[in-house]
Amino acid sequence: MSQQFSRRYRRAWLASVFIGLGLAGLVHAAFTTAVPVSEQLAGDMAVSNFPVGLALEDFKLLLSDPQVRFLGPERIGLGVAFQAYDHRPAEGIAVSETGRAMLSGRVAYDASARQVLLHDPLLERLEFDRDNAVTRQFAGQLQTAWSERVTNPIRSELPPHPYLQPFKANIADIRYDGSHISLVLVY
Repeated sequence: MSQQFSRRYRRAWLASVFIGLGLAGLVHAAFTTAVPVSEQLAGDMAVSNFPVGLALEDFKLLLSDPQVRFLGPERIGLGVAFQAYDHRPAEGIAVSETGRAMLSGRVAYDASARQVLLHDPLLERLEFDRDNAVTRQFAGQLQTAWSERVTNPIRSELPPHPYLQPFKANIADIRYDGSHISLVLVY
């Protein structure tokens, strides 16, 4: 009888182990993979969110032609061409100046909001194509607007780029190691 009991006990124990493993397998059936994104591809994706228009106090700013740059082991840069313009015909004002700017930060991802984050953002470069009284005034106003309006982190929606569409809903994290960005996907 004790031998029969031990066989039943062993079978029950094995059955419970297999059921437990089966349930654990169902719970952990998801797998994780990383998709590398080069500097060029990141820039191509960023284009999907541009041009961007911003209204500042005395003028408007149009941002275009984004270029992603890997700046070091932690920071990613986003260079843009811009047009700063003040167009008030009733007051006889029609001014337009162009240039390039670079902002940078540490990239992260908010999976619940599905937003790309740029922590510790810096305005690395602000250069107008011409140097004159108007561009100096615009530059001062841009610096002031940056310090007053920019949040830490800067939040941005994922770009509507075709490369992202097949797995956009599965992005769990975005990581950067200094040489490439990795989209961490969970299925």
